[in-house]
Formats: sequence, structure tokens, C-alpha cells
Amino acid sequence: MPTETGLQRRQHLQQAWTAPDAFATTLLLLFIDQYNAEAIQDWSDECIKMEIEDDFNVKLPQGNFDRLMVAKDILTTDNFYMSLPDFIQWCNVLNGDTYDPRSWDPADAQEIAWGISEALIIEPPEWEEPFSPEVRAYIGAVLDMEGIVKAPDILRLALRNVDLETKVHGEWSDDPMMFDAIWDLENQKTSDINEYVREQMTKLARQLESLQLRTGNTKDIVQKVMQALS
Repeated sequence: MPTETGLQRRQHLQQAWTAPDAFATTLLLLFIDQYNAEAIQDWSDECIKMEIEDDFNVKLPQGNFDRLMVAKDILTTDNFYMSLPDFIQWCNVLNGDTYDPRSWDPADAQEIAWGISEALIIEPPEWEEPFSPEVRAYIGAVLDMEGIVKAPDILRLALRNVDLETKVHGEWSDDPMMFDAIWDLENQKTSDINEYVREQMTKLARQLESLQLRTGNTKDIVQKVMQALS
């Protein structure tokens, strides 16, 4: 019979697997700790879900399973960086949506910012410019559509069709009060997205610190998150 400590750890892991706010990074670490890094690459999606549910006696929420599968895809392929449809869908899932290939849900600037941030934590690319021109152009189009003049830090890779900064200067240069109002509004949009990413990073770091792993600890990955946060 499991000891009280063993029972407590099992309950902790059950809660970690089923927490509605579980990040993809957290779920990936839980899986690799329980099984191994090879399993995340070699096992089918169905097998992964079945093993987790059987071994931990849980019903894995669809959103958690989807985030784990996105983490698997980021870890084992370059789809997130090279395929625009995957990039959009994975950004949505990393922000809490469930995966539904039958529907089209464009990722907004905030969702893109966190999607890229978490993808870089899960598996940083080995090449200098990992994103395809198509993905970068989509990010630029979203920024233009949302009227974001200055791209948030993580989205400076965007390819943009419109120089909104020059446009704002040109259209409102003769009206300083209106120019200042527009500029403040646009800067607030950028600040809100940067703040959202910081909040998500902080939540992820706390979630990782609370994990009770079987074969190690999360010190290194937490340090990586905190470096990204700073």
C-alpha cells in the first residue's frame, strides 16, 4: 500500500494533470518525468492519453491534452515556426483554447505573443530566424489590423505592410493633442500585451516550482522562465 507521502504525491500529480490552468510546458515536464523524452516522440497521441489516464486514474481534460500535444509538436517538429495554419492553431491552444480543425479562429496579437513565448521555452530553435516569411507576414497583418504602432517585444519579428508610425506622424503632425492621444492609446496596446506575457511567465514559473517530479526538479526550467521574464 502506498505511504501517506506516496498518496499525497499521487494526489498532487492528479491535480497537476487536470488543473484547468495547466501550461503546455508543465504538462510536457510531467509527461517526460513519468515516462521519458523518447516516449513523447515515439508514442501516438492516443497512446499518450491512455497511459496518463490509466496510470494516474484521471480523465485528462481536452484542453490539457491539446496543450500537451502542441508541446509535443513544438518539441519534435518545426511546424510551429514554418506552417502558418499550425502556428495560428497552436497559439490559440497555448492560450487556453481547445483544438478544433473544423473551425477557423485567427490568433490575435496577445495570443501570438504568448504562443511564441512559450514555444521558445519548450524548444528554442537552433537557427537565427526560425519563422517562415508567411508566419512573420501574418503577425505583421495582425498588428496592422489591431492598429498596434509599436510591436510588443516578442513580436518585433513581424513583417509589416504599413508603417503605422510614419502614418500617424504624417496624418496628425498638425494636431499635437490628437497625435498625443493616439500615440498614448497605441502605446497602451503594446504595454498591455507585454504585461500579459509577463503575467503568464510569472504564473508558469510558480506552477513549475510547485511540481513534485519523480526524477529531478524544475530549477533549470524555472531559471530559464525567469530569465525570459526579466
